[in-house]
Amino acid sequence: MRRSFLYIISCLFLFGTSSCEDFLDKSPDMGLTNEDVYRNYESIRGYLDYSYTYLDNIYKFDGCKNGRTHIGAISDEFASMLNYAESITVNNGNWLSQSIKSFEIGVGSERGGTSIWKAYQGIRIVNNVIQNLDLVPALTDEQKKQLLGQSYFLRAWFYFQLLKRYGGMPKLDKLFEGDGAEDLPRMTYHESHDWMVSDLDKAIEMLPDEWDDNNTGRPTKLAAMAVKSMTQLYDASPLMQNDLTKTEVKEYDKERAKIAAQSAYKVIDYIENSSQTQYELMGADETDPEVQKEIYRSIFYWQPGAYTQPEYIWYNRSQNEANSYDYSRYIRSFWLPGELAKGDGNDAVSYNAPTQNMVDLFDKKVGGTYYPISDSRANYDLSDPYKNRDPRFYNNILCPGEEWGKDNNNVPQYITTYVNGAMYNTTKTNKETNKRTQTGYLCKKYIWPQANQWTNGYNLYRTITVYIRVAQIYLDFAEAAFEYAGDAKAKIEGCGNLTAEDAINKIRNRVGVTDLPADIVSDPQKFREAYRRERAVELMFENNRWWDVRRWMIAHELFKKPIQGIIATPKNPDAAISSMQFTYEVDDIETEQRIFDMRNYWYPFSLNDVAGLKNLVQNPGW
Repeated sequence: MRRSFLYIISCLFLFGTSSCEDFLDKSPDMGLTNEDVYRNYESIRGYLDYSYTYLDNIYKFDGCKNGRTHIGAISDEFASMLNYAESITVNNGNWLSQSIKSFEIGVGSERGGTSIWKAYQGIRIVNNVIQNLDLVPALTDEQKKQLLGQSYFLRAWFYFQLLKRYGGMPKLDKLFEGDGAEDLPRMTYHESHDWMVSDLDKAIEMLPDEWDDNNTGRPTKLAAMAVKSMTQLYDASPLMQNDLTKTEVKEYDKERAKIAAQSAYKVIDYIENSSQTQYELMGADETDPEVQKEIYRSIFYWQPGAYTQPEYIWYNRSQNEANSYDYSRYIRSFWLPGELAKGDGNDAVSYNAPTQNMVDLFDKKVGGTYYPISDSRANYDLSDPYKNRDPRFYNNILCPGEEWGKDNNNVPQYITTYVNGAMYNTTKTNKETNKRTQTGYLCKKYIWPQANQWTNGYNLYRTITVYIRVAQIYLDFAEAAFEYAGDAKAKIEGCGNLTAEDAINKIRNRVGVTDLPADIVSDPQKFREAYRRERAVELMFENNRWWDVRRWMIAHELFKKPIQGIIATPKNPDAAISSMQFTYEVDDIETEQRIFDMRNYWYPFSLNDVAGLKNLVQNPGW
């Protein structure tokens, strides 16, 4: 029986040494014999396809074994309303606590594994394919290319999930036999990255430009190019300049940033100029604000069977079935309170509420130009805080008193998160949430107004985990190009005429937001704040923010600011909801503060891992 490093590490990480042998007694290949796996093309492809089940699906109920808590609840995107949310112990900063069992940073799992576990399992499968593909008889060259292209891509993707959590890792390029060879020293981040990119380069050469409709969701050549450019941006980022011995605030590696910019430009050029692809920045060519709004909303909504949108480059095709309990549970427990989703008990409340911290990142329009609300030219006024904001605000956030959809009797529904409103009171009295504080906001992104209709709302659309979409590539390019040149207007060798300023404005203009003001573009510090704000707004709730604030090495400062919400108090509480007016007060959410020290930039290896493997160096501070 093979006992690979992947199984040993995963077992120690999730169950502790006591249950490792029981776990290893199960077949390492899902009960399949070599004859089963290597019989023919169909059998080996079926085996490889099982690795796709280990891709994260962050919008599926319990998809990452995080219960009802979105990963944004450990950044500043969400406050968690759930009294027993797994994120609570994570936010206390002690990530080696035995009470952290299943959320992202877990030392064990009563439910069978975290997203980290999935990465190890996925790597094991693809390594088996890469190492033993020649055992499959009668494969054509095209079949070999497809199988190996997917395998190299997936190995790089799964490995990247480990790198961005732990930093440099051992080279996981083979199946280990449990003879001690698996006790490998860690490489530096850059060494690990360079090996990972060699896999992506192979994938780029082997993967097709497109798959047929029956194979959507498999990585394409463009997906491999996009992942490569994203990983190179991470490689250039401040956190990744640390070695294995200490963690301190660093600067960008300019030369690595240049490489990342050049790779991102290749992706953009491919999208804009290749006849081989249908990808596009959706709505970029529209000038009608209403058309732009509708196209932008459609990025995040898709009907069953469609699986994808032109903006998706790499995504998880997996979805819950129509009418499924899991899907209705996701809608109710992640976003919508019972008043809209017809839930009761622990389905009567929304467990993840957007923060004031996120709301404050949306620009405000004054005199035809959008400014950050911290800019005096924005004339931001808390007495009317939601007027003339970036259109993405109205796509992403539901505010107190907002009309949103109609019930089955065509009666308008409202967001009653204001003081003494129904949703406000439910959060205070429901046993699942009565120790937590409502932020005043609900998540609107991904949700359509008809979702509040119990009879059919859940079945109209699906939400899909998109790992990289076209807009991110422009944002990646802007960051990399600027951090290399230090000038938002600079043209970079190998990047045509595209500048960091151009890339940012392309994303802003696509949703009807004006170009960045000239004085912000010309000031390096203000431009850095601008591209980071733009990234937070455009990619909000899409599983980017947590990784960004860590790789930028701003989390230890960012989380010194309290996580905040809004208290909206009706001026005329006896009025009809449709005519209510409010006074607003920003409120610190005391139960949602984050403790984040320098050691928290890297996840810790469990104590069992470090004790059992003599070459495994623990991350600094743990």
